[in-house]
Amino acid sequence: APLQLRELVNCRWAEEVTQQLDTLQLCNLTKHEENEKDKCENHHEKLSVFCWTCKKCICHQCALWGGMHGGHTFKPLAEIYEQHVTKVNEEVAKLRRRLMELISLVQEVGR
Repeated sequence: APLQLRELVNCRWAEEVTQQLDTLQLCNLTKHEENEKDKCENHHEKLSVFCWTCKKCICHQCALWGGMHGGHTFKPLAEIYEQHVTKVNEEVAKLRRRLMELISLVQEVGR
């Protein structure tokens, strides 16, 4: 069936998402104040290790002496953070490319 201009719907959410992501990038996420949620429940130390097995942030004492994570796999929390930042940035780039494609298609239909 032929597509009519009046049948198109404006996709505002894609633009809103990219604007919100831009705002998040302006925030310096690596320098945040320490508060209680960033500390270990058991040792009240800074969370610095990611338990890959439990998928949970823990302190270095939990990783070494806690007993609950014996035999688990660990990674530095900073490394996990960087991996997530990279993945989010890749997804943002995909969304921006798709937004540009959609804008181009809407302009083409308008012509």
